[in-house]
Parts: sequence; structure tokens; C-alpha cells
Amino acid sequence: MSKKFIITEEERNEIKSLYKINEGAGDIIPIFLKSLITSPDDKKEDDEEDDEEDNESYLNDTNSGSVDSKWDKITKKIIDEFEGGYWNPKCGHTTKGMGISTETMFGLDRKNGNWESTQDGKEFFRIIDNEKTKLGLKPFCKKWFHNYKGGDLENTLKTLASKIIKNQYDINSKEFSPELRKRVESNDRLLLHFSYACWNGPGHFENFRKSLERGLKSGKSDSQLIKQAISDRKKTVLYHQDKVADVMTSSDLNLT
Repeated sequence: MSKKFIITEEERNEIKSLYKINEGAGDIIPIFLKSLITSPDDKKEDDEEDDEEDNESYLNDTNSGSVDSKWDKITKKIIDEFEGGYWNPKCGHTTKGMGISTETMFGLDRKNGNWESTQDGKEFFRIIDNEKTKLGLKPFCKKWFHNYKGGDLENTLKTLASKIIKNQYDINSKEFSPELRKRVESNDRLLLHFSYACWNGPGHFENFRKSLERGLKSGKSDSQLIKQAISDRKKTVLYHQDKVADVMTSSDLNLT
């Protein structure tokens, strides 16, 4: 509801004199008065925003660790928190919710992701193929059940997955502005967002990049960029949105 300002002529003249307002200013005085007054509701909203920023100040935490020094932990956390283990329709695994997916391990779709175009990708799936040859397809499928993590091969496969995704990140992030790169790579939560975006695909990665570039231009802090990133994900049909939000805003996230 708009506020009405009722003042006497004497008060009007006093305001003109005090704030050196020209005689021809006309109706500027009510506007001027309005700018000096903050409603209780406005102040309450401002205070709540300030309190929220204070309570979540840890979201602005930065570190000096290099991307390479923490990349392995980031990708392995994504695999453990958001991605599953093995899936292969030829092994009779359920196809519900899998769409056009092909043989997949740790969220890396063999055909649709084109991951075998890199040396690390070839090695990743070669290890799995060797298991098929060694065991035979039927025993292999029995051992490599839906969501199987690889057994004694788990760490080897996770390390290769980390290298595969890092290569994709290096390609996708070439369009980062210097400031966005600085902010993303010094804030583990923002880096996790863009690491997972490599699984989501280059189109999503680019949309997320453009959004945060706009956020930077408007002067947003890291904590505000993190919330914007979470909001950007909620506008998509990507899986695990709530899980990603929880991890990105966790007070005990430690990837160094």
C-alpha cells in the first residue's frame, strides 16, 4: 500500500531550506521523504536477509588448493552421492527410468556419452570388457549386478572416471571468464556444481555457466551464486536436485 505524506507549508519550506531543494522542485518533496523512510516490513526483510547471509557465511569459504589437488575427491563424492554403479540391459537389469541409456558405470554411458573417444575412457571400459571375457557373459552378469561398484576394481575405475570427467571439465570450462574461473575454482561448492555438470552434458554446463556469468555481473557473492546454481538446476529435468542442493549447502563439505 502506498504511503501518503501530509506536511504543512511551514514544514515544506523548512525541508527545502534544510536539504537545499530548489523552489521549482514541485512534487519531489513527497518522493524525497519516502526515500528517507523504511517501513517496518522492509526493515524486517532486510534483517532476515542479513541474518541468513550471516548463518550461511561458510558458503563463501574459499581455499587455495589447486583444482587438480581436490578433483579426485570431488568426482568420487559425486559418484557416491549422485551416481550409481554398473548397469547393462544385456544383463537383464531393469530398464525402468533408463530411457535410451546403454552400458553405464558410475554414470558414464558408454555410447551416449562418447567417453571412449579418450584414452582414459577406452581403458575404463576395457577393464569391464576384460571381466566379461574372463568370466563369460552369464557369470559376469551375475557378479556385475545392477548398481555393482566394481569390487576390487572400484578404486581403479573411480580414478579413471575422475580423469575422464576432468578432461571434459577442461574442455567445457574454456568459455569461463577469468573472474568466473577464479570464483568457481576457489569455492569447492561451485566447483562441485560444474564437475557434476560434466556428467549432465555440455548443454547444461553451458547454460549453468551463462547464468553464473550474469550473477557475477550483478555483483553476487559466492553464497548467492551457489543458491543461483541450485535454482538453475531446479529449472531442469536433471535427477538428484535435492541431493545436490543438500551437498552444496552442507556446512561440513571438505574436499581439500
